[in-house]
Amino acid sequence: GYRYYSSRQLYSFYMIRSLREMGLSLAEIKAYLDARSPQGFLALLKEQEKWLQQEIHKYQRMKKLVRNQSRLLAMAAGLDCESVVEQELPAAQFIITQNVRGLREVEKERVVLEHMRYCMDRELNAGYAFGAMIAPVDCWTAQEDCVSFYFTQTDAKTWAAEAERRHLRPAGRYAVTYLRGDYMNTSAAYQRLKDYFSRHGWQPVGYAYEESVLEDMSAPSPEEYITRIILRIQK
Repeated sequence: GYRYYSSRQLYSFYMIRSLREMGLSLAEIKAYLDARSPQGFLALLKEQEKWLQQEIHKYQRMKKLVRNQSRLLAMAAGLDCESVVEQELPAAQFIITQNVRGLREVEKERVVLEHMRYCMDRELNAGYAFGAMIAPVDCWTAQEDCVSFYFTQTDAKTWAAEAERRHLRPAGRYAVTYLRGDYMNTSAAYQRLKDYFSRHGWQPVGYAYEESVLEDMSAPSPEEYITRIILRIQK
């Protein structure tokens, strides 16, 4: 019941196993072997090289997503959610929705879903924070309906390819506070920021950015969510 093979067939077995690992079925490999030729083998290898490049791109993107999500989770450990600190932050690239200020809740939901689909289809999500932008005129009101834009942060390469939907958060000095709890109730966090700005005699400059640190993927209930809220300082 045993079959014996010569040593010169070992390389062929190795290549067949490699082609299987690249996703070819045994039927596809058999079809090639039945009509094998140097030209056919070259065409097969070129096709597999193209497939491998796609797989490398996919896994590199997944690795980046995992790394950035891990950084967010590490940042959440031991955060002080009752104070305001000043930080120098680098520029960040966002893909944003249309302006949703004043839209009904059901319309906002539609816009967010369309945004999520857009980012997924174009592989724009790199594992950074999803969030909302609050216009300066609304910073101190902190009402539920005062969001102007929702955003997905992306990396420079994918951001550069976008045109109509991109927004650059400028580098600079920011006042930073954290909200622990439901991100639909941000009044306490904005009151902290307002008091901090008032003590220094400052006015808000540009948008306030609300960024999810812990949300429903990593926290079992809204009471354990953490949102970072930052507002640019111009002294």
